[in-house]
Amino acid sequence: MLRTLLPVNWGVSHKKGRATLAENIIAGLISGLLATILVFVFRSAWSALIIPWFEERIYKDVRIEGSWYSLYPSSSDVRQEVITLQRRGHAITGTIICSSGNDSGEKYQVSGSFRNMLLPLTYESADLTKTDRGSITLKAVHNGERLAGKIAMYNTFEDSVETANIVWFRYKPDLDKYILDLAKKKPEITELRKQSRRIDKELKLVEGVIEKMPEELEKQSDTEKAVQTENSANNK
Repeated sequence: MLRTLLPVNWGVSHKKGRATLAENIIAGLISGLLATILVFVFRSAWSALIIPWFEERIYKDVRIEGSWYSLYPSSSDVRQEVITLQRRGHAITGTIICSSGNDSGEKYQVSGSFRNMLLPLTYESADLTKTDRGSITLKAVHNGERLAGKIAMYNTFEDSVETANIVWFRYKPDLDKYILDLAKKKPEITELRKQSRRIDKELKLVEGVIEKMPEELEKQSDTEKAVQTENSANNK
C-alpha cells in the first residue's frame, strides 16, 4: 500500500539528495583547506618578502653587512675572528670563524637585529655536537668603523659562563694597527693591572677592619663599663 503512495522516482531523488550532500561536504572541506593554504602562503610571503622589503626602504641605520674582524683586548688569549654579516631590513644573520686562539678553526652561526646603533646577537657552534653558545651586544662607534661591546660566552675549559670586552673592526689594517698600539702599551697595562689587584687587596683588608669595628667597639665599651664598676666599688 505504501509503495503505491510513493512517487515512482522517489528512490532516484533520495539517492541524488545523498550524493549532493556528500558533494557539498567534500567541496566545503576542499575550499577550507585551500583557504588555509592561501592564508599560510600569504602570511609567509608577508613575513619573508613584504616586511623586509618595506624595512629596507625605510632603513636609516649604518650599513653593517659585510666582513668584520674581531679582537678581545682584555683577554690573555690572542683570539681573533672573521665575521661575515648579512642584513635584510633590520634582521642580521651571519657566521663567525675563529682565525686564531684556543678555538682556531671553529665556526659559529649568529643572528640578531640592528636598530638605533645597537647590535644584539646570539651565536652558537655550527657543529651540532658542541654546546658552545652565547650572546654578544655591540654598539656602532668610530663613525661606524667599529662595533664595540661585551660578549657573554661559555668557557668550555672552565665549564662556566664568562664575559669579556670585544671590538669588531670593519677594516683589517685598523685591527693590525690597534694590535700594535696595544703591544706598545702592554707594559703600562700590565702595571695598571698589578696596581688594580693591589688596590683590591687593600680594599678587602679595609672592609674586613670596618666589619670588625663594631665588635671591637662593643668589647671596648664592655671593658670600660667593667673598669668603671670596679672603681665605683673601690671608692665605696
